[in-house]
Amino acid sequence: MKDKKQKSYIDKALDLFRSKLGKIVRSEELAQLTGTSGKPISHNIRRIFELRDELGYNIVNHKDNDKTGLNLKVDEWVLLDKDPDPKKIRSRGVNKKIMFEVFSRDNFTCQTCGRTIEDDDPFKSGHKIKLHVGHKIAHKRKEGEATDKILTKDDFITMCNVCNEGAKNNDLISITLFDRVKDTDEQTQRNIYDFLKKKFI
Repeated sequence: MKDKKQKSYIDKALDLFRSKLGKIVRSEELAQLTGTSGKPISHNIRRIFELRDELGYNIVNHKDNDKTGLNLKVDEWVLLDKDPDPKKIRSRGVNKKIMFEVFSRDNFTCQTCGRTIEDDDPFKSGHKIKLHVGHKIAHKRKEGEATDKILTKDDFITMCNVCNEGAKNNDLISITLFDRVKDTDEQTQRNIYDFLKKKFI
Protein backbone atom coordinates (compact mmCIF):
# COMPACT_ATOMS: atom_id res chain seq x y z
CA MET A 1 0.00 0.00 0.00
CA LYS A 2 1.27 3.44 -0.90
CA ASP A 3 2.36 5.73 1.87
CA LYS A 4 -0.16 8.57 2.09
CA LYS A 5 2.58 11.19 1.68
CA GLN A 6 3.65 9.58 -1.59
CA LYS A 7 0.21 9.31 -3.17
CA SER A 8 -0.32 11.18 -6.41
CA TYR A 9 -2.85 13.98 -6.68
CA ILE A 10 -5.22 11.70 -8.60
CA ASP A 11 -5.04 9.05 -5.86
CA LYS A 12 -5.81 11.65 -3.18
CA ALA A 13 -8.65 13.13 -5.21
CA LEU A 14 -10.17 9.68 -5.72
CA ASP A 15 -9.93 9.01 -1.97
CA LEU A 16 -11.78 12.28 -1.32
CA PHE A 17 -14.52 11.52 -3.84
CA ARG A 18 -15.00 7.99 -2.49
CA SER A 19 -15.19 9.25 1.08
CA LYS A 20 -18.00 11.58 -0.04
CA LEU A 21 -19.68 9.20 -2.49
CA GLY A 22 -22.87 10.79 -3.82
CA LYS A 23 -22.10 14.07 -2.05
CA ILE A 24 -20.76 17.36 -3.37
CA VAL A 25 -17.01 17.92 -3.55
CA ARG A 26 -16.10 21.56 -4.11
CA SER A 27 -13.14 22.93 -6.05
CA GLU A 28 -11.72 24.57 -2.93
CA GLU A 29 -11.45 21.11 -1.34
CA LEU A 30 -9.69 19.76 -4.42
CA ALA A 31 -7.32 22.75 -4.39
CA GLN A 32 -6.13 21.75 -0.91
CA LEU A 33 -4.89 18.37 -2.09
CA THR A 34 -1.21 18.00 -2.88
CA GLY A 35 0.85 16.04 -5.36
CA THR A 36 3.71 13.67 -4.57
CA SER A 37 5.89 16.68 -3.74
CA GLY A 38 3.59 17.60 -0.87
CA LYS A 39 2.62 20.88 -2.58
CA PRO A 40 -0.68 21.84 -4.30
CA ILE A 41 -0.52 21.30 -8.05
CA SER A 42 -1.53 23.59 -10.88
CA HIS A 43 -4.36 22.56 -13.21
CA ASN A 44 -5.81 20.34 -10.49
CA ILE A 45 -9.24 20.30 -12.13
CA ARG A 46 -7.66 18.79 -15.22
CA ARG A 47 -6.78 15.78 -13.07
CA ILE A 48 -10.49 15.38 -12.26
CA PHE A 49 -11.25 15.23 -15.98
CA GLU A 50 -8.62 12.49 -16.20
CA LEU A 51 -10.37 10.51 -13.46
CA ARG A 52 -13.62 10.84 -15.38
CA ASP A 53 -12.54 10.51 -19.01
CA GLU A 54 -9.41 8.39 -18.92
CA LEU A 55 -10.16 6.16 -15.92
CA GLY A 56 -13.95 5.92 -16.30
CA TYR A 57 -15.16 7.25 -12.94
CA ASN A 58 -18.73 8.58 -13.05
CA ILE A 59 -17.96 12.11 -11.86
CA VAL A 60 -20.55 14.76 -12.78
CA ASN A 61 -20.61 18.55 -12.54
CA HIS A 62 -22.93 21.43 -13.45
CA LYS A 63 -22.76 20.54 -17.14
CA ASP A 64 -24.63 17.31 -16.33
CA ASN A 65 -27.49 18.94 -14.38
CA ASP A 66 -30.04 18.22 -17.12
CA LYS A 67 -29.53 14.47 -16.82
CA THR A 68 -28.69 14.18 -13.10
CA GLY A 69 -31.14 16.70 -11.62
CA LEU A 70 -28.51 17.57 -9.00
CA ASN A 71 -28.52 21.33 -9.71
CA LEU A 72 -24.78 21.57 -9.14
CA LYS A 73 -23.05 24.93 -9.25
CA VAL A 74 -19.84 25.71 -11.15
CA ASP A 75 -16.90 24.19 -9.25
CA GLU A 76 -19.04 21.45 -7.66
CA TRP A 77 -18.50 17.77 -8.45
CA VAL A 78 -20.14 14.48 -7.41
CA LEU A 79 -18.88 10.90 -7.74
CA LEU A 80 -21.96 8.75 -8.40
CA ASP A 81 -20.36 5.27 -8.35
CA LYS A 82 -17.48 3.96 -6.27
CA ASP A 83 -15.97 1.87 -9.06
CA PRO A 84 -15.05 2.99 -12.60
CA ASP A 85 -17.04 1.95 -15.64
CA PRO A 86 -14.77 0.86 -18.54
CA LYS A 87 -17.53 1.87 -20.99
CA LYS A 88 -17.15 5.49 -19.88
CA ILE A 89 -13.44 5.67 -20.68
CA ARG A 90 -12.73 8.06 -23.53
CA SER A 91 -9.45 9.46 -24.72
CA ARG A 92 -9.40 13.26 -24.73
CA GLY A 93 -6.70 13.19 -27.41
CA VAL A 94 -4.63 15.87 -25.68
CA ASN A 95 -0.94 15.46 -24.91
CA LYS A 96 1.81 17.91 -24.00
CA LYS A 97 2.92 18.27 -27.61
CA ILE A 98 -0.56 19.19 -28.83
CA MET A 99 -1.10 21.51 -25.87
CA PHE A 100 2.10 23.43 -26.66
CA GLU A 101 1.24 23.60 -30.37
CA VAL A 102 -2.27 24.91 -29.68
CA PHE A 103 -1.17 27.49 -27.10
CA SER A 104 1.66 28.69 -29.37
CA ARG A 105 -0.56 28.95 -32.44
CA ASP A 106 -3.17 30.92 -30.46
CA ASN A 107 -0.54 33.19 -28.86
CA PHE A 108 -1.43 31.87 -25.38
CA THR A 109 -4.77 33.66 -25.64
CA CYS A 110 -8.33 32.39 -25.09
CA GLN A 111 -9.91 32.22 -28.53
CA THR A 112 -13.37 32.82 -27.09
CA CYS A 113 -12.92 35.90 -24.90
CA GLY A 114 -9.31 37.05 -25.44
CA ARG A 115 -8.13 36.52 -21.85
CA THR A 116 -4.53 35.54 -21.14
CA ILE A 117 -2.72 34.20 -18.07
CA GLU A 118 -1.97 37.82 -17.14
CA ASP A 119 -5.69 38.50 -16.56
CA ASP A 120 -7.46 38.07 -13.22
CA ASP A 121 -10.02 35.31 -12.85
CA PRO A 122 -13.34 37.19 -12.45
CA PHE A 123 -14.78 34.44 -10.26
CA LYS A 124 -11.77 33.68 -8.02
CA SER A 125 -10.35 36.65 -6.17
CA GLY A 126 -6.54 36.66 -6.13
CA HIS A 127 -6.26 34.06 -8.90
CA LYS A 128 -5.09 34.45 -12.48
CA ILE A 129 -6.70 32.92 -15.55
CA LYS A 130 -5.57 29.42 -16.51
CA LEU A 131 -5.48 28.23 -20.10
CA HIS A 132 -7.07 24.98 -21.23
CA VAL A 133 -7.14 23.11 -24.52
CA GLY A 134 -10.75 22.95 -25.71
CA HIS A 135 -12.18 20.58 -28.32
CA LYS A 136 -13.66 22.41 -31.30
CA ILE A 137 -16.16 19.59 -31.72
CA ALA A 138 -17.79 18.83 -28.38
CA HIS A 139 -15.95 16.07 -26.54
CA LYS A 140 -18.81 13.69 -25.95
CA ARG A 141 -19.53 10.15 -26.99
CA LYS A 142 -22.82 8.52 -27.84
CA GLU A 143 -23.49 4.86 -27.20
CA GLY A 144 -21.48 2.82 -29.71
CA GLU A 145 -19.80 5.85 -31.29
CA ALA A 146 -16.26 5.29 -32.55
CA THR A 147 -13.59 7.14 -30.57
CA ASP A 148 -10.37 6.02 -32.28
CA LYS A 149 -9.86 9.17 -34.38
CA ILE A 150 -6.36 10.56 -34.00
CA LEU A 151 -6.67 14.24 -33.08
CA THR A 152 -4.26 17.01 -34.03
CA LYS A 153 -3.81 20.63 -32.99
CA ASP A 154 -6.39 21.60 -35.62
CA ASP A 155 -9.08 19.88 -33.53
CA PHE A 156 -8.48 22.21 -30.57
CA ILE A 157 -8.47 25.86 -29.56
CA THR A 158 -7.06 27.67 -26.54
CA MET A 159 -9.68 28.50 -23.91
CA CYS A 160 -9.47 30.13 -20.51
CA ASN A 161 -10.84 28.22 -17.53
CA VAL A 162 -13.90 30.51 -17.40
CA CYS A 163 -14.93 29.88 -21.01
CA ASN A 164 -14.07 26.19 -20.85
CA GLU A 165 -16.24 25.65 -17.79
CA GLY A 166 -19.09 27.52 -19.47
CA ALA A 167 -18.94 25.61 -22.75
CA LYS A 168 -21.32 22.85 -21.55
CA ASN A 169 -20.15 20.38 -24.20
CA ASN A 170 -21.20 22.62 -27.09
CA ASP A 171 -19.24 22.81 -30.32
CA LEU A 172 -16.93 25.83 -30.28
CA ILE A 173 -16.66 28.71 -32.70
CA SER A 174 -13.30 30.41 -32.55
CA ILE A 175 -13.38 34.21 -32.34
CA THR A 176 -10.97 35.66 -34.88
CA LEU A 177 -8.70 38.67 -34.48
CA PHE A 178 -11.03 40.55 -36.87
CA ASP A 179 -13.97 39.79 -34.56
CA ARG A 180 -12.04 41.25 -31.63
CA VAL A 181 -11.14 44.40 -33.57
CA LYS A 182 -14.80 44.91 -34.48
CA ASP A 183 -15.81 44.62 -30.83
CA THR A 184 -13.10 46.82 -29.35
CA ASP A 185 -13.44 50.53 -28.53
CA GLU A 186 -13.21 53.21 -31.21
CA GLN A 187 -9.87 54.60 -30.08
CA THR A 188 -8.22 51.19 -30.32
CA GLN A 189 -9.76 50.71 -33.76
CA ARG A 190 -8.34 54.08 -34.87
CA ASN A 191 -4.88 53.14 -33.54
CA ILE A 192 -5.02 49.90 -35.53
CA TYR A 193 -6.20 51.78 -38.61
CA ASP A 194 -3.34 54.29 -38.32
CA PHE A 195 -0.83 51.47 -37.94
CA LEU A 196 -2.13 49.55 -40.94
CA LYS A 197 -2.34 52.70 -43.06
CA LYS A 198 1.34 53.44 -42.41
CA LYS A 199 2.27 49.84 -43.12
CA PHE A 200 0.39 49.34 -46.40
CA ILE A 201 -0.24 52.76 -47.94
